[in-house]
Amino acid sequence: MRATRSFIICLLPLSLGACFFATKSDFDRLQQDIVGTRANSNAADSVQRAYLIEVTRSVRTLNDSISALSRRVNALRTATESDLAAMKEDISQLQDLSGQSEQRLRDMRAALEEKRQAAAAAGGDTAISSADVSASGPGPGQLLQAGRDQLLKGGNVAARAAFSELIAKYPNSDLVPEAVFYTAQAYAAERNFDAADAQYAKLITKYPKSPRVPTAMYKRALQLQSAKKTAEAKRLFQEIIKRFPRSDEAALADERLQSIK
Repeated sequence: MRATRSFIICLLPLSLGACFFATKSDFDRLQQDIVGTRANSNAADSVQRAYLIEVTRSVRTLNDSISALSRRVNALRTATESDLAAMKEDISQLQDLSGQSEQRLRDMRAALEEKRQAAAAAGGDTAISSADVSASGPGPGQLLQAGRDQLLKGGNVAARAAFSELIAKYPNSDLVPEAVFYTAQAYAAERNFDAADAQYAKLITKYPKSPRVPTAMYKRALQLQSAKKTAEAKRLFQEIIKRFPRSDEAALADERLQSIK
């Protein structure tokens, strides 16, 4: 027997049989190949695991960044909404204060007209302009106040009658644009939007310097938007912002434009 061990490997195919001799070195090489294959496989698994770990870490980092960005966006949105709400509140307060001031002025003017009428009737004031007051009836301030009082009570027809009398008797009065504006309001209160729109259009065209023009334009734009005339409403909102950029109506028009798709 040789010093080097030999092994016989017999292969038995289906058709014939054959035997091959394999030495220990052959088995050693085979074992080394197997070990090498396992090592390569383990190395590949290690690389894959490392890659997966890195990908997972990157995904977590990205998710953290997205979450942080989302929190910042939400915080900014909350702050913006809060600022917008505060701005709306300021506008509302300004409008209330403005309305109160206008009401006081109208009350004072109506009271002054009453005193002038009483003085004229007593012969104590003969220099009163017929454009300001008529001795035979209420003056423009009184008529405007009477119409507004009726409007607040829901007496839209009576309100329009007072405004119409003001316009007819005192066509040169600076209160005529106010009468036209409130005539539109009286029609709108009855949901007669076509008639209201006609009065707003009259105010805008005939009395372009009236401080009521931005409001009249905004009211018309709202009506157009309600009537699904989006393109026309959008143009009118844009015109308000262009012509009256510092008005309350411009801020409201800008908000409306943001909602138009």
